[in-house]
Amino acid sequence: MERLTKADRACAVAAAAAHDLNDELTVIVNSVACGLHALEPGHPARALLLEAQSAAQRCVWKTSGMLNYAARRGTRPANVPMERLVLENDEPALRYY
Repeated sequence: MERLTKADRACAVAAAAAHDLNDELTVIVNSVACGLHALEPGHPARALLLEAQSAAQRCVWKTSGMLNYAARRGTRPANVPMERLVLENDEPALRYY
């Protein structure tokens, strides 16, 4: 029973993080779209903005998947701001070699 409780808690925290990320990604997607609209068709920055737009849309798809998974489990996002989860973490950062 304890394992299920921990899994549900982890799912709720992941859903809260995904929700916060979706909010930020909405700003990024809209800003990139406005930038693309403002540039001439042959402008050299268009290729970079199109790449950023594709990456942001992939992130939106992934975070939406996390939220859908949590919803299917019947989990509601935890009422914890993502900044609190990140800034109050006492564990050392992961290192990739």
